[in-house]
Amino acid sequence: MNTIINNDISFEKIISKPLENNIWIIFSKQTNKGIIIDAPPDFEKINQIISNLGTLKIENILITHNHYDHIDGIEYMYENLKNPVKIWIGKDDLDKLNEFSINKNDIKTYTENSNIKLNNTFVKFIPTPGHTNGSTCISIENHIFTGDTLFPGGPGRTSNSNDFKKILNSIENKLLVLSPNTLVHPGHGADTKIKTSKKEYEIFKNKNLEISKLSGNISW
Repeated sequence: MNTIINNDISFEKIISKPLENNIWIIFSKQTNKGIIIDAPPDFEKINQIISNLGTLKIENILITHNHYDHIDGIEYMYENLKNPVKIWIGKDDLDKLNEFSINKNDIKTYTENSNIKLNNTFVKFIPTPGHTNGSTCISIENHIFTGDTLFPGGPGRTSNSNDFKKILNSIENKLLVLSPNTLVHPGHGADTKIKTSKKEYEIFKNKNLEISKLSGNISW
């Protein structure tokens, strides 16, 4: 089922392996051009996506961060799409792409551009370091695709307390400042709203936990 963003832009969610990853296909009905967010190594699902594209032309693949379950299908997707595409990733996550056979001219980093356009609709890039240094969220009007930065009920996993402080800063100062009715589409699982995440975060802050000692899988 397609979700409508505006009178031109819609998107579809595909759940894939290995960890019930969400792949997002976002497209313009007027131009029949689109983007894909994230490329898990589920080659069967990628084949299904490509087969079902029909006349839809994918021009950009946006990677939210460089963990294997979001990027290890990128070379297969890149090689099998019917037309040339650009691969986008955070600058601090760029090194992972060296493992794949991708033309360097087709690689872009979010730090070079703050947004692109899908027909007349802006697709904005919001750097949100913490889960990885190059983690980036994708904002389209009142929808935001958060990768593993923000989930219903808490932030993404962090490896140490410094990264946990980074992800909290990203969430508090980059995401929770968005319109309360902004829909949050994470890299795994169900959607939520910014107003819900904000309420959860306020409860978390009021617990007066020692932030400097926290990391790993934290729930609000």
